[in-house]
Amino acid sequence: MQRATNEWNETTLGLWDWSKNKARMTKFMEEGVERAGNNESYFTIGLRGLGDEAAVTKNAIEMLKDVFQVQRDMIKKYHGSESAVNQVWALYKEVASYYDAGLDPPEDVTILFPDDNAGNVHRLPTGNEASRKGGNGVYFHLEYVGLPRSYKWGNSNNLPKVLKELMHSYLRGATRMWVINVGDIKPMELPFSFAMDLAWDVSKFSFDRIPEYLTKFAEREFGSEHAVEIGSILLEHSHLVGLRRYELVTPTTFSHLNYYEAERVLARWNQLAARAKALYASVDAAARPAFFQLVYHPVVSGALYHAVNIGVATNYRFALERRNSANAVAQQVLSDFELAYDLVEDWDEMLEGKWALMMSQAVYDAVEEPKMWASPSRDIVANLSFVQLRQNMQFSLGNLGLRAEGSTSPTEQGRWAESVDASMPTTNFAPLLPPMDRYGPPVRHVDLFMRGNHRVPIRWQLDPVPVPWLSITPTSGTLSRETQSDQRLNVTVDWSRVPPGFKETVLVGIRSTPAPFPYFDQIRVPVVNTLVDPMGSAVSGRRVFPETNGMVSLEGPHFDATSATSADLTHFQAFPFLGSRSESGSIALRPFETARASRAGAMAAWVSYNIWLFAPADKIEATVYINAGLDTDPSLKMEFSLTLDDAPANFTRVLGTYIKNPNAGDIPPEWMDHVADNVWTKRLSLGKASEGAHRLVWRANSPEVYLEKIVLDIRGTVRASYLGPPETHRIF
Repeated sequence: MQRATNEWNETTLGLWDWSKNKARMTKFMEEGVERAGNNESYFTIGLRGLGDEAAVTKNAIEMLKDVFQVQRDMIKKYHGSESAVNQVWALYKEVASYYDAGLDPPEDVTILFPDDNAGNVHRLPTGNEASRKGGNGVYFHLEYVGLPRSYKWGNSNNLPKVLKELMHSYLRGATRMWVINVGDIKPMELPFSFAMDLAWDVSKFSFDRIPEYLTKFAEREFGSEHAVEIGSILLEHSHLVGLRRYELVTPTTFSHLNYYEAERVLARWNQLAARAKALYASVDAAARPAFFQLVYHPVVSGALYHAVNIGVATNYRFALERRNSANAVAQQVLSDFELAYDLVEDWDEMLEGKWALMMSQAVYDAVEEPKMWASPSRDIVANLSFVQLRQNMQFSLGNLGLRAEGSTSPTEQGRWAESVDASMPTTNFAPLLPPMDRYGPPVRHVDLFMRGNHRVPIRWQLDPVPVPWLSITPTSGTLSRETQSDQRLNVTVDWSRVPPGFKETVLVGIRSTPAPFPYFDQIRVPVVNTLVDPMGSAVSGRRVFPETNGMVSLEGPHFDATSATSADLTHFQAFPFLGSRSESGSIALRPFETARASRAGAMAAWVSYNIWLFAPADKIEATVYINAGLDTDPSLKMEFSLTLDDAPANFTRVLGTYIKNPNAGDIPPEWMDHVADNVWTKRLSLGKASEGAHRLVWRANSPEVYLEKIVLDIRGTVRASYLGPPETHRIF
C-alpha cells in the first residue's frame, strides 16, 4: 500500500500483528495511499510479516480476506472506486499456499507469481486465470538474499535459463507486469537489459539468437570492431556461471579425482580471462571503464574466484599425495586471493571513484561457518596445507610419485605400514589407468611428481614399451625445484595396429635416481580392442554411442531418431545454449501450446539414441540431467520416461510431492539440497540388456521438461562428479 517496511517502528507503533494492532496498521497503510496521490504506480495488497516472514496469525486466509477488504475500502475512499488504481497481490513464499487453498482476490487485482528465489518460476496461470481482468505477472530474481545461500556479488545468471523461465511466463499469459529483483544494478546490467529487452519485444528472442543479441549489445557499447569477440566472451561467461552461482561454489564442488572435472572448469575460466585481458588494451581508451565493468571484471573476477576455490582443493589433494607442489599451489592460491582484491580496488578507483564500493562485497568464505545463507562479512581463505620440502618420502616408496588418471594410489601411499604394505613395484595401490578403448578419450594421462627432498633433482626413465602400438611421451626427464616438480605423461594407442580382440593390461616400467634403493614401479595400461558391429549389419548407416569404460554419456540434442512427422505436431526440439551439463543445449517438446493442450499427444512423442554394448549387462543404471524448473501447473506436473528398446513408457515425476518449508514456502523435497545445482538429477534402473545394438527412448509429458544429458552406468564404472561424465564418442 505504498509504504516501506522500515517505516514501521514497533517501539512507537506496536506489533505488526493484524489481530492485535489492526487500527494502527490500517492507519499506516492509509497514510501510504494518501501520500501516493495520483502517481502512476501499483498498490500491493495483502499482508506478510516483518523481515520477510509469514504473517503472525492463526488463520491466514480469513485474516487476508479482512485485509483485502480494508485495503480496497481505502482505495475507494481516495480514488472513487475499489478498482480505480492498479493493485497487485504477490504470491511470495507461504502466500502461494493461501492462493492454492482457494483464497482469490478480486478480479481486477493482478496476480504476481514469483520464482523460488533461485530463478525457477514457482507457478504460472492455468485455465481461466490467464484471462482475469487484472492479469498476471512474475517476480523474478537476478540476485537474492536468503536460503539456501545468498547470491548478490556478481552476475551469476545464465541468460538461456533466464530466457526459458521468462518465455514460459509470456507463453502462459503472465504478461501484465514483470518485476525483476536486481539488487545492485551495476553487476546486473547485462541480465537486466536482457530481461527488459525480452519484455519489450518477445518476438525478437529465441535461444539460437542469444549470440546475436550479445554481439549487438557489445556493438552498442564498444563499436563493431571487437563486437563478435566480446559477444562470444559474454556467452561463454554466461555458460560458466550457469554451472553454479559463485557463492555456492566451494573447493569440493567440482571433482578433483574424476574426469579432470575441476581442471577442465578452471581451464575454461582461465582461457576466458585471457581473452578478456587481451581485448582490454585494444578497446578504445574512452570505452575501457565500461569494458572493465561489463566484460573484464565479471570474467577475471570469476576466474580468480574459481582459481582460489579449486586451488584450495587441489592443494589439499596434493598434500595428501605428499607432493612438493602442494606448497606452490598454496602460494598460488594466496596470490590469486590478493589479485582478486586488486580488482576491488581497481573498481573503486575507476573514473575517480564514480562507482566506488559497488563491488566491494566480501565473497570468499569457509563452508563450515554458521548462518550459511548470509554473505561473509570479510574475505577469508581457509584450509591450506603444506608439506615439509626437505624431508624424504618413506624409503620403500621413493621420492618419485605416480598418479594415473582417476587413481587414488598416491593418496593411499600417504600412510604406510612397512610390515603390511609391499614395497615397489606397487601392487595394492598401483598406478592403474582407466581402460583404453577406441571409443574413449584418445589420450590418458599419468602425472609424475616429486615427493621428497626438494634440493635433490629426480631423473626418471621409462623402460621400453613392450608393444609397438602403445606410446607414452615423454619417455624420460628430470624433476627439480628449479624447473618443474610435476610432469604429465601422455598415453596413446595406435588402434590400427592393435591385435583384434586384445584385452590385457600392458605394464610399462619406470625407474628413477637417486634413490636409497633401486626405484622401480610400473604404469598399468588396460587396453580393450573391441569393435562396434563387427559383422557390419546391426547399425549400418546409423549413428551410435558405443559403451566406453562401461558407460555411455550422451547429450539431449544428439538424438538419432524422432517420432516427428510434422513441425505442427508435438515433437522434440533442440534448444542451443540451454544447459549446464551439456555443451549442445537441451531438448523439449514443441509447439509449446500444442504440447500443453494434448497430454496424449505430448506423451506419444519420442526421440531415441542408438547405443552399443560389448557384452551383456546385468543392470544398467541411468542418470538423467533435467534443466531445473518447477511444477508451474498443478494439473500438469512434469514427468519423463526413459526406456530401452521396446519397453513400454514408464512416466515418472521429475519432482517429488511438495513439502512446506518455513523459510521457502511450498517446495519440492529436492529443492533445499539441489536447487543450487541448476539441474534435477534423476536416477533409474533400465534392467538387463544383451550384447549389441539398443535404442534408448526419451519421452516427456510437458514442454517445460528440458533434457540436458543422460549417463548410462553399464558396468558400475561411472564415478562421482558434479557435472557428470563428459559426452562419450558417437560414431557414424
